[in-house]
Amino acid sequence: MLILKPHNMLFAKFLFVIKLYSGFIIPTSDVDGRTIYSIPSESIEYAYKSEIIQYLETGIFKYDDTLDDPVILSEVQ
Repeated sequence: MLILKPHNMLFAKFLFVIKLYSGFIIPTSDVDGRTIYSIPSESIEYAYKSEIIQYLETGIFKYDDTLDDPVILSEVQ
């Protein structure tokens, strides 16, 4: 698979949305109000959106639950 290396956060977020709606990124579950995703073609599972966006920016995936992923409190309660 071709990995594009975006030059900025905006492009990475756009790429996330495109890959999400095309089915390459799959929402799999919810952890404390934060959706987790999988990218089966890259063998990535249980990743937060911010981790995937960082992966799309750098081409290197690592789990980091300290990255900011806004939680919508009305959906949690």
